[in-house]
Order: sequence, then structure tokens, then C-alpha cells
Amino acid sequence: MTSLANRRSAILLFSLPDCLHSHRTRLVIKEKEISAELHEIDINDISEEIKSISPYDDFPTLVDRELVLQNSRVIIEYLDERFPHPPLLPVDPVARAKFRLALDRIEHQWYPEFNESYNNGAIDDVFVEKIKSYFLEIVPLISDSYFMSEDFGLVDCSLAPLLWRIQCLGIEMDKNKEIIKRYSDRIFNRESFQASLSDTERDI
Repeated sequence: MTSLANRRSAILLFSLPDCLHSHRTRLVIKEKEISAELHEIDINDISEEIKSISPYDDFPTLVDRELVLQNSRVIIEYLDERFPHPPLLPVDPVARAKFRLALDRIEHQWYPEFNESYNNGAIDDVFVEKIKSYFLEIVPLISDSYFMSEDFGLVDCSLAPLLWRIQCLGIEMDKNKEIIKRYSDRIFNRESFQASLSDTERDI
């Protein structure tokens, strides 16, 4: 890789190949058609140059000129403001607040619980039952098109990595499975989603 010092005019994203936070960040970049250099990180072989940017091995890491961001939530909201079209958060403050509550729950509950429950291609049964209940809970919010909206947004970007892994692991919903399947298919069929997948994620 050419020295990063010579590439600061470009937006750089360093992400892990099988990471929920990295996946949703890549999806936002592809959805907004942002011209960015995507670099896949091998957590067991990180160069000193990348360590100088992300000294605590905290990925994804976004570099935009002199700005370095490491929190995926901060990154995706920054990208939504930096590249406002198409907008991925509602303009209405009430709807925006509801989106942020949903994002908080996804990243602070469901991402950690998935990571704790997933091991060697298998998922813990307790998590399976809990995530089924969650998707049944949000069925009224996803049945028409996307989450609380006719337009694809940041909550959909954040649910997409979970839905992909759930489908790849063969987890089937017990109730309203057709609504959840149609919602999943709407996301998976987007060009941006297909472009966001790492080789590792395609082979889950």
C-alpha cells in the first residue's frame, strides 16, 4: 500500500472483514456513492503506519484529510452530514430522535449480544429467540418499505449486517416471517448492500 501520508486527499476507511460496525459503515459509503478507499484490516497483522492512525486497533477507522474517526456511529452520522444526498436520517426532529433511539439499541444491545453469542459458525439459542422477538417487535415499522420510512436510512444500514448474518446462519422467524423476509430482500437486493459485502461476509 502506498504511504498513507500521500493519500490524505482521499477518504480512507479501514475496516474488519467480519464486523457488524465495519459492515454498516461500508454500506453507508456505498449507499451514498462516496469516493473512498476501502482497506480491509487483518487484525493479526496491522502495519505500523495503520497503528499510528488507530493505536488501539479500533476499527472501523475513517480518515478524511486531518480528521480521524473511530466510532462507527460517529462515522456514519458524519458521512450523512458531510455527503447530504441521499439523506439517511429524517429531517423531522421527532422522527430523527426515534431513529437515534433505534440506533442506540442496535449498537449497544444487538451488536454486542450477537458477538457474544456467535462462535465458530454457530449462534447461541438464547440469542436466536431474543432476536426473533426483536424483529417481531419492529414488524409494524418495516412492513411498508424501510424502517419508519419509504426511504432507506441509517437504521436500515445498521439492521442489514444483522439480517445478513441471521439469514446466512439459517435462522428463520416463527411469525410474520414473510414481512421480515420481504424487508430483508429489499435491503439485500440493493446494489449498495451487495457492494458493501466483504469476501468473508459473502462466505458466512
